[in-house]
Amino acid sequence: MDIREVVLPEERKEIERFLRKFHLSYEDDIDVTLSLHENDTLIATASAADNIVKCVAVESEYQHKNHLGKLMSALIKTLNQKGIDHTFAYTRPEHLDIFKSLGFHPIVQTMNLTFLERNGNIKETLNSLKEKHNLKNDPKGSVVINANPLTKGHLHLIEEARKHHEILLVFVVSEDRSFFPFADRLAIIEEALKDKENVVVLPTGDYLVSFATFPKYFQKHEESIREEHALIDVLTFKQHYMKIFNITDRYVGKEPYSAMTDTYNETMKRYLRDGLHIIERKTHESNPISASTVRKLLRKNGLEAVRPYVPEATYQYLQSEKGQKIIEDIKTHDKRH
Repeated sequence: MDIREVVLPEERKEIERFLRKFHLSYEDDIDVTLSLHENDTLIATASAADNIVKCVAVESEYQHKNHLGKLMSALIKTLNQKGIDHTFAYTRPEHLDIFKSLGFHPIVQTMNLTFLERNGNIKETLNSLKEKHNLKNDPKGSVVINANPLTKGHLHLIEEARKHHEILLVFVVSEDRSFFPFADRLAIIEEALKDKENVVVLPTGDYLVSFATFPKYFQKHEESIREEHALIDVLTFKQHYMKIFNITDRYVGKEPYSAMTDTYNETMKRYLRDGLHIIERKTHESNPISASTVRKLLRKNGLEAVRPYVPEATYQYLQSEKGQKIIEDIKTHDKRH
Protein backbone atom coordinates (compact mmCIF):
# COMPACT_ATOMS: atom_id res chain seq x y z
CA MET A 1 0.00 0.00 0.00
CA ASP A 2 1.50 3.35 -1.02
CA ILE A 3 0.64 7.04 -0.93
CA ARG A 4 1.36 9.20 -3.98
CA GLU A 5 1.14 12.89 -4.78
CA VAL A 6 -1.04 13.51 -7.82
CA VAL A 7 0.93 15.50 -10.39
CA LEU A 8 0.25 14.29 -13.94
CA PRO A 9 -2.96 15.14 -15.89
CA GLU A 10 -3.82 11.45 -16.27
CA GLU A 11 -3.47 11.01 -12.48
CA ARG A 12 -5.86 13.89 -11.90
CA LYS A 13 -8.37 12.33 -14.32
CA GLU A 14 -8.21 9.11 -12.33
CA ILE A 15 -8.97 11.09 -9.15
CA GLU A 16 -11.89 12.84 -10.88
CA ARG A 17 -13.35 9.48 -11.95
CA PHE A 18 -12.85 8.09 -8.45
CA LEU A 19 -14.62 11.05 -6.81
CA ARG A 20 -17.59 10.80 -9.17
CA LYS A 21 -18.37 7.37 -7.66
CA PHE A 22 -19.03 9.22 -4.39
CA HIS A 23 -21.02 12.00 -6.13
CA LEU A 24 -18.14 14.37 -5.48
CA SER A 25 -16.32 16.72 -7.86
CA TYR A 26 -12.68 17.77 -8.02
CA GLU A 27 -12.46 21.53 -7.43
CA ASP A 28 -10.45 24.02 -9.46
CA ASP A 29 -8.74 25.71 -6.50
CA ILE A 30 -7.04 22.51 -5.27
CA ASP A 31 -3.25 22.76 -5.16
CA VAL A 32 -2.26 19.43 -3.61
CA THR A 33 -3.80 15.95 -3.92
CA LEU A 34 -2.67 12.65 -2.44
CA SER A 35 -3.88 9.21 -3.47
CA LEU A 36 -3.69 5.88 -1.62
CA HIS A 37 -3.19 2.71 -3.65
CA GLU A 38 -3.29 -0.99 -2.85
CA ASN A 39 -1.72 -3.24 -5.49
CA ASP A 40 -1.85 -0.26 -7.87
CA THR A 41 -5.59 0.20 -7.31
CA LEU A 42 -6.80 3.60 -6.11
CA ILE A 43 -8.68 3.18 -2.82
CA ALA A 44 -8.64 6.69 -1.27
CA THR A 45 -7.82 10.33 -1.97
CA ALA A 46 -7.56 13.63 -0.09
CA SER A 47 -6.79 17.16 -1.30
CA ALA A 48 -6.25 20.68 -0.04
CA ALA A 49 -6.76 24.18 -1.38
CA ASP A 50 -4.21 26.29 0.47
CA ASN A 51 -4.98 25.39 4.12
CA ILE A 52 -8.46 23.89 3.58
CA VAL A 53 -8.79 20.10 3.30
CA LYS A 54 -11.11 19.03 0.48
CA CYS A 55 -12.28 16.11 -1.65
CA VAL A 56 -11.74 13.29 0.82
CA ALA A 57 -13.04 9.86 -0.25
CA VAL A 58 -12.34 6.22 0.66
CA GLU A 59 -13.65 3.03 -0.92
CA SER A 60 -16.37 1.61 1.34
CA GLU A 61 -14.61 -1.67 2.13
CA TYR A 62 -11.55 0.25 3.40
CA GLN A 63 -13.36 2.88 5.50
CA HIS A 64 -12.88 1.06 8.81
CA LYS A 65 -9.21 0.19 8.37
CA ASN A 66 -7.65 3.55 9.31
CA HIS A 67 -6.60 4.17 5.71
CA LEU A 68 -8.17 7.62 5.80
CA GLY A 69 -6.16 8.39 8.94
CA LYS A 70 -2.92 7.40 7.20
CA LEU A 71 -3.78 9.43 4.12
CA MET A 72 -4.77 12.51 6.14
CA SER A 73 -1.57 12.28 8.19
CA ALA A 74 0.41 12.30 4.95
CA LEU A 75 -1.59 15.27 3.64
CA ILE A 76 -0.98 17.24 6.84
CA LYS A 77 2.75 16.46 6.60
CA THR A 78 2.76 17.67 2.97
CA LEU A 79 1.04 20.92 3.99
CA ASN A 80 3.52 21.39 6.86
CA GLN A 81 6.38 21.07 4.34
CA LYS A 82 4.75 23.89 2.37
CA GLY A 83 4.75 26.05 5.49
CA ILE A 84 1.05 25.52 6.24
CA ASP A 85 0.49 24.60 9.88
CA HIS A 86 -2.99 25.93 10.70
CA THR A 87 -5.44 23.84 8.67
CA PHE A 88 -9.21 23.67 8.28
CA ALA A 89 -11.57 20.96 7.15
CA TYR A 90 -15.23 20.45 6.41
CA THR A 91 -16.49 16.94 6.97
CA ARG A 92 -19.70 14.98 7.25
CA PRO A 93 -20.70 13.69 10.71
CA GLU A 94 -19.68 10.10 9.91
CA HIS A 95 -16.02 11.13 9.45
CA LEU A 96 -15.82 13.44 12.46
CA ASP A 97 -14.07 10.95 14.78
CA ILE A 98 -11.32 10.35 12.22
CA PHE A 99 -10.58 14.07 11.95
CA LYS A 100 -10.64 14.44 15.73
CA SER A 101 -8.08 11.63 16.03
CA LEU A 102 -5.79 13.67 13.74
CA GLY A 103 -5.92 16.71 16.01
CA PHE A 104 -8.81 18.59 14.40
CA HIS A 105 -11.47 20.07 16.65
CA PRO A 106 -14.88 21.52 15.72
CA ILE A 107 -15.53 25.22 15.29
CA VAL A 108 -19.23 24.90 14.41
CA GLN A 109 -21.53 22.11 13.29
CA THR A 110 -24.71 21.95 11.20
CA MET A 111 -26.97 19.01 10.36
CA ASN A 112 -24.81 18.23 7.32
CA LEU A 113 -21.28 19.44 8.01
CA THR A 114 -18.74 20.17 10.70
CA PHE A 115 -16.20 22.97 10.24
CA LEU A 116 -12.95 22.07 12.02
CA GLU A 117 -9.45 23.41 12.59
CA ARG A 118 -6.09 21.92 13.49
CA ASN A 119 -3.19 23.70 15.24
CA GLY A 120 -5.32 26.71 16.01
CA ASN A 121 -7.93 27.83 18.51
CA ILE A 122 -10.62 30.30 17.51
CA LYS A 123 -11.35 31.36 21.10
CA GLU A 124 -7.69 32.06 21.88
CA THR A 125 -7.21 33.88 18.58
CA LEU A 126 -10.22 36.16 19.05
CA ASN A 127 -9.44 36.84 22.71
CA SER A 128 -5.90 37.80 21.70
CA LEU A 129 -7.31 40.17 19.06
CA LYS A 130 -9.64 41.67 21.66
CA GLU A 131 -6.75 42.28 24.06
CA LYS A 132 -4.51 43.71 21.32
CA HIS A 133 -7.10 46.39 20.58
CA ASN A 134 -7.81 46.97 24.27
CA LEU A 135 -11.49 46.19 23.88
CA LYS A 136 -13.60 45.90 27.03
CA ASN A 137 -16.79 43.91 27.54
CA ASP A 138 -19.16 46.78 26.76
CA PRO A 139 -21.88 45.99 24.17
CA LYS A 140 -20.81 46.66 20.60
CA GLY A 141 -22.19 46.89 17.09
CA SER A 142 -20.46 45.26 14.14
CA VAL A 143 -19.99 45.36 10.40
CA VAL A 144 -18.13 42.76 8.32
CA ILE A 145 -16.82 43.93 4.95
CA ASN A 146 -14.49 42.67 2.27
CA ALA A 147 -14.18 46.08 0.54
CA ASN A 148 -12.85 45.03 -2.84
CA PRO A 149 -12.51 48.04 -2.97
CA LEU A 150 -13.89 50.27 -0.20
CA THR A 151 -16.79 52.38 -1.53
CA LYS A 152 -18.99 55.19 -0.29
CA GLY A 153 -21.59 52.47 0.15
CA HIS A 154 -19.43 50.81 2.80
CA LEU A 155 -18.92 54.14 4.55
CA HIS A 156 -22.67 54.79 4.50
CA LEU A 157 -23.28 51.42 6.16
CA ILE A 158 -20.65 52.17 8.81
CA GLU A 159 -22.04 55.67 9.45
CA GLU A 160 -25.55 54.31 9.93
CA ALA A 161 -24.32 51.57 12.26
CA ARG A 162 -22.12 53.74 14.44
CA LYS A 163 -25.04 56.07 15.26
CA HIS A 164 -26.43 53.35 17.52
CA HIS A 165 -23.33 52.25 19.42
CA GLU A 166 -20.61 53.64 21.62
CA ILE A 167 -18.24 51.18 19.92
CA LEU A 168 -18.59 49.81 16.39
CA LEU A 169 -16.30 47.00 15.26
CA VAL A 170 -15.52 46.93 11.54
CA PHE A 171 -14.19 43.48 10.64
CA VAL A 172 -12.25 43.27 7.37
CA VAL A 173 -12.23 39.86 5.66
CA SER A 174 -8.62 38.68 5.92
CA GLU A 175 -8.74 36.11 3.16
CA ASP A 176 -6.66 37.09 0.12
CA ARG A 177 -8.92 36.10 -2.77
CA SER A 178 -9.74 39.59 -3.98
CA PHE A 179 -8.17 41.98 -6.48
CA PHE A 180 -7.17 44.25 -3.62
CA PRO A 181 -4.80 42.48 -1.18
CA PHE A 182 -5.94 42.23 2.43
CA ALA A 183 -3.14 44.45 3.78
CA ASP A 184 -4.08 47.18 1.29
CA ARG A 185 -7.82 46.86 1.94
CA LEU A 186 -7.15 47.15 5.67
CA ALA A 187 -4.92 50.22 5.19
CA ILE A 188 -7.50 51.95 2.96
CA ILE A 189 -10.27 51.34 5.50
CA GLU A 190 -8.14 52.54 8.41
CA GLU A 191 -7.29 55.72 6.50
CA ALA A 192 -10.93 56.35 5.57
CA LEU A 193 -12.13 55.84 9.17
CA LYS A 194 -9.23 57.42 11.08
CA ASP A 195 -11.38 60.31 12.35
CA LYS A 196 -14.24 58.11 13.60
CA GLU A 197 -13.46 57.83 17.30
CA ASN A 198 -15.95 55.08 18.13
CA VAL A 199 -14.93 52.80 15.23
CA VAL A 200 -12.36 50.01 15.65
CA VAL A 201 -11.06 48.27 12.52
CA LEU A 202 -10.13 44.60 12.94
CA PRO A 203 -9.15 41.67 10.71
CA THR A 204 -11.54 38.72 10.68
CA GLY A 205 -8.62 36.28 10.80
CA ASP A 206 -8.96 32.93 9.07
CA TYR A 207 -12.39 31.99 10.35
CA LEU A 208 -14.86 33.94 8.24
CA VAL A 209 -13.97 32.44 4.88
CA SER A 210 -15.28 33.34 1.46
CA PHE A 211 -17.70 31.42 -0.70
CA ALA A 212 -14.77 30.72 -3.03
CA THR A 213 -13.13 28.39 -0.51
CA PHE A 214 -16.28 26.56 0.56
CA PRO A 215 -16.29 22.91 -0.59
CA LYS A 216 -18.99 22.76 -3.25
CA TYR A 217 -18.50 19.04 -3.73
CA PHE A 218 -20.69 18.28 -0.70
CA GLN A 219 -23.83 19.61 -2.40
CA LYS A 220 -25.45 18.98 -5.76
CA HIS A 221 -27.17 22.34 -6.25
CA GLU A 222 -25.74 25.86 -6.17
CA GLU A 223 -28.54 27.09 -3.91
CA SER A 224 -27.81 24.35 -1.36
CA ILE A 225 -24.11 25.27 -1.46
CA ARG A 226 -24.90 28.92 -0.76
CA GLU A 227 -27.23 28.04 2.10
CA GLU A 228 -24.79 25.66 3.79
CA HIS A 229 -21.87 28.08 3.45
CA ALA A 230 -23.95 30.93 4.84
CA LEU A 231 -25.04 28.80 7.79
CA ILE A 232 -21.45 27.78 8.66
CA ASP A 233 -20.29 31.39 8.46
CA VAL A 234 -23.21 32.84 10.43
CA LEU A 235 -22.88 30.22 13.19
CA THR A 236 -19.14 30.92 13.43
CA PHE A 237 -19.85 34.62 13.85
CA LYS A 238 -22.69 34.11 16.34
CA GLN A 239 -21.10 31.42 18.51
CA HIS A 240 -17.60 32.91 18.64
CA TYR A 241 -17.25 36.54 17.48
CA MET A 242 -20.45 37.79 19.10
CA LYS A 243 -19.73 36.06 22.41
CA ILE A 244 -16.08 37.03 22.74
CA PHE A 245 -16.45 40.68 21.64
CA ASN A 246 -19.91 41.10 23.25
CA ILE A 247 -21.47 42.06 19.92
CA THR A 248 -25.19 42.74 20.18
CA ASP A 249 -25.94 43.90 16.65
CA ARG A 250 -24.69 43.35 13.12
CA TYR A 251 -25.35 45.67 10.18
CA VAL A 252 -25.41 44.70 6.51
CA GLY A 253 -26.33 46.45 3.28
CA LYS A 254 -29.45 45.46 1.38
CA GLU A 255 -28.38 43.22 -1.50
CA PRO A 256 -29.96 43.93 -4.92
CA TYR A 257 -27.50 41.94 -7.05
CA SER A 258 -25.67 39.00 -5.43
CA ALA A 259 -27.59 35.75 -4.82
CA MET A 260 -24.87 34.65 -2.41
CA THR A 261 -25.10 37.79 -0.30
CA ASP A 262 -28.89 37.72 -0.36
CA THR A 263 -28.84 34.11 0.91
CA TYR A 264 -26.35 35.12 3.58
CA ASN A 265 -28.57 37.97 4.75
CA GLU A 266 -31.61 35.69 4.92
CA THR A 267 -29.64 33.18 7.00
CA MET A 268 -28.52 35.92 9.36
CA LYS A 269 -32.14 37.00 9.79
CA ARG A 270 -33.05 33.53 11.02
CA TYR A 271 -30.17 33.26 13.51
CA LEU A 272 -29.53 36.84 14.63
CA ARG A 273 -33.17 37.95 14.54
CA ASP A 274 -33.51 41.44 16.06
CA GLY A 275 -29.72 41.68 16.21
CA LEU A 276 -29.51 42.00 12.41
CA HIS A 277 -30.13 45.35 10.73
CA ILE A 278 -30.35 45.59 6.93
CA ILE A 279 -29.51 49.10 5.73
CA GLU A 280 -30.65 50.53 2.40
CA ARG A 281 -27.77 50.95 -0.01
CA LYS A 282 -26.36 54.38 -0.76
CA THR A 283 -26.99 55.27 -4.40
CA HIS A 284 -25.44 57.42 -7.08
CA GLU A 285 -27.79 58.59 -9.84
CA SER A 286 -30.34 56.03 -8.57
CA ASN A 287 -27.84 53.15 -8.83
CA PRO A 288 -26.91 51.26 -5.63
CA ILE A 289 -23.19 51.67 -4.89
CA SER A 290 -21.29 48.39 -4.58
CA ALA A 291 -17.73 47.15 -4.98
CA SER A 292 -18.79 45.10 -8.01
CA THR A 293 -20.18 48.24 -9.65
CA VAL A 294 -16.89 50.04 -9.00
CA ARG A 295 -14.91 47.17 -10.56
CA LYS A 296 -17.22 47.15 -13.56
CA LEU A 297 -16.71 50.88 -14.05
CA LEU A 298 -12.95 50.52 -13.68
CA ARG A 299 -12.96 47.79 -16.30
CA LYS A 300 -15.10 49.64 -18.81
CA ASN A 301 -14.46 53.33 -18.18
CA GLY A 302 -11.31 53.70 -16.11
CA LEU A 303 -10.37 55.52 -12.92
CA GLU A 304 -12.25 58.82 -13.26
CA ALA A 305 -15.57 57.00 -13.72
CA VAL A 306 -15.46 55.66 -10.16
CA ARG A 307 -14.69 58.91 -8.35
CA PRO A 308 -18.33 59.55 -7.31
CA TYR A 309 -18.51 55.98 -5.92
CA VAL A 310 -15.40 55.78 -3.73
CA PRO A 311 -13.94 57.74 -0.78
CA GLU A 312 -10.73 59.73 -1.15
CA ALA A 313 -8.67 56.95 0.48
CA THR A 314 -9.70 54.49 -2.23
CA TYR A 315 -9.24 57.02 -5.02
CA GLN A 316 -5.73 57.89 -3.86
CA TYR A 317 -4.83 54.21 -3.71
CA LEU A 318 -6.15 53.63 -7.23
CA GLN A 319 -3.90 56.44 -8.45
CA SER A 320 -0.84 54.72 -7.02
CA GLU A 321 1.38 52.28 -8.91
CA LYS A 322 -0.17 49.33 -7.06
CA GLY A 323 -3.65 50.65 -7.77
CA GLN A 324 -2.90 51.06 -11.48
CA LYS A 325 -1.73 47.44 -11.65
CA ILE A 326 -4.96 46.30 -10.00
CA ILE A 327 -7.02 48.29 -12.50
CA GLU A 328 -5.19 46.53 -15.33
CA ASP A 329 -5.87 43.19 -13.63
CA ILE A 330 -9.57 44.05 -13.32
CA LYS A 331 -9.70 44.93 -17.01
CA THR A 332 -8.27 41.50 -17.80
CA HIS A 333 -10.65 39.46 -15.70
CA ASP A 334 -13.03 39.74 -12.77
CA LYS A 335 -13.22 37.67 -9.61
CA ARG A 336 -16.26 36.74 -7.59
CA HIS A 337 -15.40 38.98 -4.62
